[in-house]
Amino acid sequence: MRFLHPELRGSPPRRLCPAAILLAVLLLPGLQGCRQNEDFLVQGTTMGTVFVVRATGAPAGACSKLKADIDRRLEEINALLSVYLPDSELSRFNALTETGLPFTVSRDFQNVLGASIHVHELTRGAFDPTVKPLLDLWGFGPVRDYSRPWQPPDLKDVQQILQAVGLDRIDFSSSEQLRKTDLRVQLDFGAVAKGYAVDQLAELLRLKGIDNFLVDIGGDLLASGNNRDGQAWRVGLNRPAPDAAWDDVLMVLHPRDTAVVTSGDYRKFFIHAGHTYSHVLDPRTGQPTQNNVASVTVTAQTAAFADALATGLMVLGMPQGMELVEELPEVEALFLLRNTDGTFVSQMSSGFAVAAGLETP
Repeated sequence: MRFLHPELRGSPPRRLCPAAILLAVLLLPGLQGCRQNEDFLVQGTTMGTVFVVRATGAPAGACSKLKADIDRRLEEINALLSVYLPDSELSRFNALTETGLPFTVSRDFQNVLGASIHVHELTRGAFDPTVKPLLDLWGFGPVRDYSRPWQPPDLKDVQQILQAVGLDRIDFSSSEQLRKTDLRVQLDFGAVAKGYAVDQLAELLRLKGIDNFLVDIGGDLLASGNNRDGQAWRVGLNRPAPDAAWDDVLMVLHPRDTAVVTSGDYRKFFIHAGHTYSHVLDPRTGQPTQNNVASVTVTAQTAAFADALATGLMVLGMPQGMELVEELPEVEALFLLRNTDGTFVSQMSSGFAVAAGLETP
């Protein structure tokens, strides 16, 4: 999700990214608002990126009310889960200064944390929502001194920060209240919050009687039913390269009734002394991933789960990541592996082509 290279440009990376940075939504000719009281396209910005909601077959007159409901729900989620807002629920938990102090969390917080814990367990620690201190140390957090050239942290600092990482440093004995057992522990839901927001918008649409829609937040998407032509929604998988334009499509998918989420190492990174340091960190070692996985695309029932799992699979790499996917029901994945010459080779799980509706030449 790199959009602006801080070392090369001398300024902070922009958080506003096209909706199609990872999954380029190929929007067929259509509407930019309400039309015939049935089809609509709602778009805007949230969580430092762009969102698009396209639907067909909506109740008459639903568009204006729906847009307001969508904006309100996104604002609610961002106000709870953003590490960029100092007064968000997440930031207030991270700022706790006393161990054992009960901190009551919202249902949204509980849901996102639950999904994170689930994927943490599945990946045996390759995904960990307590990675925030490491992200801050490596310069990928919300605060960094851009007045000085970036350089990797000392190994001793990494080892010290690693002591603050781990879900065992939080007391989860109550689902509605959390307690820090180590003041240094901090949560970051950046690898699951967008997916969760996608799921919440999908639920909102279904509650309003809308079953044919495509929700996309920064490349995390969920497709339901058909488009206005009665066909599966058509989306394009972005070429996993730093210079890839949003419409630089590697392959086309036709997902139906599934979430599709991609995680990659090519949009946010630093270069120092000729070496590339990805923002995808291994919470077990405290280091950026060193495998040849450029991106992982996951299909699953929910975007929150797919979002977190895609990050965990980036860390696991091949073949461990693929072995895990093949064990999980209703989950498929596509790994794009980077060759030394800059080309890519794809590795798909046994059911990915069908689950994602892969378009054949």
